[in-house]
Amino acid sequence: MEHHLYVCNKNSKELAKHLVFRDYLRNNPQVVIEYENIKRHLADTVKDRKSYTLGKTEFINKILEKVMD
Repeated sequence: MEHHLYVCNKNSKELAKHLVFRDYLRNNPQVVIEYENIKRHLADTVKDRKSYTLGKTEFINKILEKVMD
């Protein structure tokens, strides 16, 4: 199994986005299911970490746009 660790400054905009996304998922169980399905599909179909990450980007960005507006 491969692991990926993401590290950033505690005051960074990127961390703020991660926390907003996390909190949105915690409060929206149906969205968690959608996100899980996307991640499972990508895990089964893509061959590298970059493609896996890119495959999630549109979904994550839509959530962030919705929440951060």
